[in-house]
Amino acid sequence: MMELIQKIGFLPLLDSGIEGFSAEDIVAEDCGYVRLPEGGWDWPLWKWKGEIVQEMPCMYGKFFNKKAGFISQEWWPDFCNYRRSKYSHPDEDSIEGAILSTLQSTGSLITRELRAACGFTGKGMRSKFDGYLTRLEMATYIVTEDFISVSLTKTASLMVYPCHSHQMMM
Repeated sequence: MMELIQKIGFLPLLDSGIEGFSAEDIVAEDCGYVRLPEGGWDWPLWKWKGEIVQEMPCMYGKFFNKKAGFISQEWWPDFCNYRRSKYSHPDEDSIEGAILSTLQSTGSLITRELRAACGFTGKGMRSKFDGYLTRLEMATYIVTEDFISVSLTKTASLMVYPCHSHQMMM
């Protein structure tokens, strides 16, 4: 999969609306989502996304119609410039601006830490805050740096990284 991302430049993680054009569509059947009889689930592709982000020079985020995917290092500058031509930089006094300001002063944060730092605590705040993060990812102002397990139930938290134009994390 890493070679394919480098070859074609970008690849959505899940169904992209184009048959056969997602990581989910191209992995072997035994790598698909499986519900375990004793409860829980296993999904090798979900586990691999973190390894791909760590081992390969690529960006990961919600770039494709608010869905996650990969952009190669070669394609990132052009993709980033195009997206930023369509999404203006958030105003400093907006919620998105406050999120960027927080990340610029602290560096990358786990999403729950970022939510708390931005005052999004309490019932219903997680999904609302995640919507702001998705808009910033779609505009290429932030990317996912890593995935951190936060419980034994295989939930994960993103480490969100502020992304500057033409920047490629290594």
